[in-house]
Amino acid sequence: MGKVKSAIVLTLITIVIAVLCVVCFVPFPCDGNGLNYFNSILGIAEKDADLGGYLIGETEYVGGGYSAVLYPEGVISGRDYENNLAASSEDEKEDYASDYQAYADGAVYLEKETVLDGENVSESFKEDFSRTVSILEERFERLHVPGASVRIADDYTVKVSLPASYSLSGAAFEYLGLMGEFTVSFGSDEASAETIIPAPRGTEHPASYYFKSISSRTASGVSYVILNMTDEGREAVAEATEGATSSYLYFKVGGETLITLTVSEQIDQSSLYISGSYDKDSSELVATVLDTAMENGTENDLALTVGEMVRDRAAYGDSALWMLYIAFGVLLVASLAFFFIRYGRLGFAHLYTLLVYLIAMTLCIWAIDFLSLGVGSVLAVLFGAIVLSVSDAMAYEYARKEFATGKTMTFAVKSGYKKCFWHIFDMHIVLAALGFIAYFIALTELSVFAFTLGIAMFFSGLATLAVGRFCWYIMMPFAKDKAKFCRFHREEVEEDD
Repeated sequence: MGKVKSAIVLTLITIVIAVLCVVCFVPFPCDGNGLNYFNSILGIAEKDADLGGYLIGETEYVGGGYSAVLYPEGVISGRDYENNLAASSEDEKEDYASDYQAYADGAVYLEKETVLDGENVSESFKEDFSRTVSILEERFERLHVPGASVRIADDYTVKVSLPASYSLSGAAFEYLGLMGEFTVSFGSDEASAETIIPAPRGTEHPASYYFKSISSRTASGVSYVILNMTDEGREAVAEATEGATSSYLYFKVGGETLITLTVSEQIDQSSLYISGSYDKDSSELVATVLDTAMENGTENDLALTVGEMVRDRAAYGDSALWMLYIAFGVLLVASLAFFFIRYGRLGFAHLYTLLVYLIAMTLCIWAIDFLSLGVGSVLAVLFGAIVLSVSDAMAYEYARKEFATGKTMTFAVKSGYKKCFWHIFDMHIVLAALGFIAYFIALTELSVFAFTLGIAMFFSGLATLAVGRFCWYIMMPFAKDKAKFCRFHREEVEEDD
């Protein structure tokens, strides 16, 4: 490629990379149309709850979250026990105290009639509690909220956590804790509405017999809860709503209404798209609770009571986000310094390659719902940057050796990349495969790291083998002495006397 073409292509690439760098990494103040501050893609990407910090131009704290303890039926907190006991009359105190047994050094109290079998917790309660926890875990897993967690506390309570960035934490604890059977009732008001799904008692069909799935969707700024019915479900709703004028369908879990649908005419369709005032998060929340209850809920499930919601600070400290950015920046500067010192102006090719990789990873973390900026994802991106740097150095060294044997620079580059191609390709494929395999089998806490690692290996390999080589190719025509441009040297040959 000649100098003119190289200059045009290099200029265009530089402009594109510069613009993308600003959009991805650089927030700045601006005016007009009420928009006073432009926030970068990095700024608006979801943050892990474990990382704390403040974004430039924002006053809202990023990091930490909210947690609450869910108490199954028959289990109350030690504080509630003491308060109830204190509020009881003298005649009632003895009876109240005899109904409960202290557990976990008084942290919780167990109702004897509901939870205990003699002096020990009954096996039936243990099974019911285990089933309740599994439903909770499934709901949190389906939401894919970074930083969310479900863990057993004091053996028979459940501590649930959601990041501060999740806007529905308060409602989510109440909704996600709803246990029991999914039902649909129809009538002119909730009090008199009759259950139509499942069919009247005496049949063996659960709610899943009438519904295929319940999901959510957001399109053109409007969010929906979508209920896909079977033929039996469609028939049941159509029969109940025949001739309806001003009535309602109530979709409930454990007797609590999650959706109220106004019915002004017969409903005879296989899918219901219910919008109302939902946004993306609230429609996903409602759909998740309804779908899991439809699949797993029974009328005998343990009821859960939500305790006081507590604000949790970021696990790694209030400045962890900034400290992570600084550490990341120092390592990248060290990598660039090595390339410029060892390979001269060829370091610019590595710089462009590295920037393309970082831009691609930032866009992925922002665009993929369950990815977030956290310790796991940042470490995966950093590891990918290290692998990319090692791969670039490997390619440069192979080209250096080819040039040292007397080949021209163009042929040395071509031959060098050809010889190291499969080494670099195999390394990235193996690491990417490990990342994606780990994602499908890993614990929730490791899934973000594993998936990000798989993506990082893909873009690292692509950047090294395609972007890096192309940048070298278009930069080379500007060098009068191509060897000095790369700081390559020929092998010295001793002459015979």
